[in-house]
Amino acid sequence: MIWIKNNQFITLLIGVVFVCSILFVTNIVETNEAYNEIFINDGDTLWSLSDQYRGKIPKEAWIAEVMAANHLPTQMIQTGDVLKIPETLHQYAPDHGVELAGETE
Repeated sequence: MIWIKNNQFITLLIGVVFVCSILFVTNIVETNEAYNEIFINDGDTLWSLSDQYRGKIPKEAWIAEVMAANHLPTQMIQTGDVLKIPETLHQYAPDHGVELAGETE
């Protein structure tokens, strides 16, 4: 106890390093979710994409999850964007010209 009292700076430094380490490890564990990517074509909206990919998930819930995964402040997406879709939300890939990232023929 006397050592801690005499070395407050070192004790504080050890505590800060410990807390930062825990936060870093927690962040890594949370980001281990697998993602699929969807390329946005002309005319695509989150609402139309939810009809194609959401399966039985409610439309609003699917859109909210995709917005959170992509850090989107609004529902606006643009042609050429690539959206990350958490694998748990990706129910099926349509056969009408949409190609997932990494797919090759």
